Amino acid sequence: MLDDIREWISDNLRYILLGVAGLLLILIIVFAVRLIGGRKKSGESQSKTKVEETDSQTKKEDDDTSADSPITTAGDPLERNQKDVLDLVTRFYTAKLNQDYDTLEEICEVVDDKAKEDNEAMDDAIEAYNNLMTYSKAGLTEDSYVVFAYFDAKLTNIDTPIPALRGFYLVTNEDGKLIISDTDSHPDQKAYLEQVLMDDDVQVLNKDVADKYDDSIAQDPDLASFIESITTENGSDANAETDGDGSGDDAGDGTSGDAGEGKLGTMFAATGVNVRAEPSAESTLYATLSTGMQLEVLENLDNGWSHISFYTSNGTTMEGYVMTQYLKDTN
Repeated sequence: MLDDIREWISDNLRYILLGVAGLLLILIIVFAVRLIGGRKKSGESQSKTKVEETDSQTKKEDDDTSADSPITTAGDPLERNQKDVLDLVTRFYTAKLNQDYDTLEEICEVVDDKAKEDNEAMDDAIEAYNNLMTYSKAGLTEDSYVVFAYFDAKLTNIDTPIPALRGFYLVTNEDGKLIISDTDSHPDQKAYLEQVLMDDDVQVLNKDVADKYDDSIAQDPDLASFIESITTENGSDANAETDGDGSGDDAGDGTSGDAGEGKLGTMFAATGVNVRAEPSAESTLYATLSTGMQLEVLENLDNGWSHISFYTSNGTTMEGYVMTQYLKDTN
């Protein structure tokens, strides 16, 4: 029996060796395929991990940027609370409240006797400027800014503060210090400020403050009575601090446009003046026109208001209402 097996193996040895060799070749191929596949999968996994890490980092950077970015428009975006700008505006309102004219003369290009009288008349009614914030854009020259200062004015004997927004043009003087410019002396600055006032993000900011202003008046009868008394006394749009044309004057103050009352067609703003959604000082604030800005009077109403249209900086036309007495027929 054993001899028979040996004889069979001897006769078929070459076939047996071929079979073993074939089996080994198959095992080698299978092992090689698995090895190559494992390496490829590992590489793809590492590559995927790197991509995921990159995507994650990009998303994080995008999220961080989105969280800190202000409203943007076709022009430069508003920058909130830029340190040197906020510091200067804070000094201004602190000095204004304390009637510290030495400081005001240091940080303002012009502080004349009329400005002092206006300050004393207004600030006797104001106890504090709270929640001061600044929103700024680059000016015409290096280290200059268009600035809109927001604050809640606390009035004497009135609990509800009144939100307000005021415009400034800041420049850097020869000593390298940031000061508040007198835009009445610089037509180019006034024209640029007028242009920035029409930017979409500034309009959004202006409307937000106007809505807060309207809400404050609606919820406090004492505040509403005070505003009404100012309107009756001055004959102007009551939201004075939001009507600044950047020169430090309050809109509705200054020379009225009696020569232009009752006329239609091309007219000009006699002073900084608010444009309202309806012919009322309590209506939503649409925009602020600077002194000398051209507009078209569409209709003069019996209640002392005019329906107007004017061009914005981006070439579109807006309509609204202004007080007729602050229009003139010559620039």
